[in-house]
Order: sequence, then structure tokens, then C-alpha cells
Amino acid sequence: MRLFATETSPYARKVRMVLLEKNIPCEVEWVNLRTQDHAALTHNPLGKIPVLLRNDGSAVYDSAVIVQYLEILCPDPAIFPKDPEARIEALRVEALASGIMDTTIAWVLEQRHAADCQDLNMLQRARGKVTTALAMLQEETRVWKDAASAPILNLSQIATVSAVGYVDLRAPDFLVQFPDMLAWMHSMRLRPSVSATLPQ
Repeated sequence: MRLFATETSPYARKVRMVLLEKNIPCEVEWVNLRTQDHAALTHNPLGKIPVLLRNDGSAVYDSAVIVQYLEILCPDPAIFPKDPEARIEALRVEALASGIMDTTIAWVLEQRHAADCQDLNMLQRARGKVTTALAMLQEETRVWKDAASAPILNLSQIATVSAVGYVDLRAPDFLVQFPDMLAWMHSMRLRPSVSATLPQ
């Protein structure tokens, strides 16, 4: 299989972490999304990454769908809880983490405009949404103290590492008020799937 990704995409990082946690062989091809004919466009008409190209030539996207596909492909060890209620809870945390990624990306793109063209209300709203969601994630991380040495990370933990790692890359000042979560993230860097996928 081949995964089309960028080194900074938090969505691609989530998939890369799942591949490493499950020890699934997969070639990673880095793409430049700023080029008009990058490789992922051939397999996803939206041009978004990540895209997983299966051995039969068919493509799977987006990150949430790829992760579920990988769980079907390799159910053991599992990253999804077996209990239905626990599974819904894991998907909720994944959605919260994805919302943090989405909103942080929107904030970053707005920041790239000239100062006199920026929508300051949008920037303030985005920051508020991200910090409110991060506060909820910090509560989750308080019960994951042994995650760094666990046999496998679960979906909630993988999604959280991806989201918080991206905020740390693009808007680290958002995280200053969450020291417990930052401490948890620091401990997680000891885990190979986390250290190997740090955004560049």
C-alpha cells in the first residue's frame, strides 16, 4: 500500500500513527499540495490528503475512513473499543480532535493574509473554539497517564496526539494554559509511533 501525505498534516499523522501501532507495512509518498498536479489528485478529486492507495489500485480517503479501513484490514491489535458505547465515545473524541485540526488550519490560513486584510473576529472565534476543545481534551489525557507504555494506543489517544501536535506546531501559545496536557504530550514522545511522526 502507499499513503500520500505531507509531513505537517495532522490528518496524515493520525493515519501514519495507526500504521505504526498496527505494524502495517505501507510506503509513504510525500506530496506538495501547492503544485497543481500533485500525485494525490489522481486518486482523490478533492486533492486532499491523506489518501491511501490499496494494493488493488483503489483509493481510500479521508483520514477517518482510512483509519476504519485499517482496523478492518488488521483488527488485531485493535484501536477501536469493542464495546458499542466505548466506541461511540472514541469516535466523539476523534471528532473533537478533527475539529481542533480544522479550526487551527483555518486560523493559520487567515493569519497568512496581510495584517490589514485579516478577519479579526474570525481569528478570535477560532482561537476560542480551539482552546475550549483543548480544555476538554486535557480532561481526557488525565486518565491516560500510562498511554506511553501501553501495548497499543487507542483511537482517542492517536487523534489527540495528532491534534495537539498540530496546534503546538502552528499556534503553540494556545497551549500555554494546558500544562497537564503538555506534560502528557511530552511523555508520549517516548513512544515510537509518536516520535517517528513528529511534524517537520
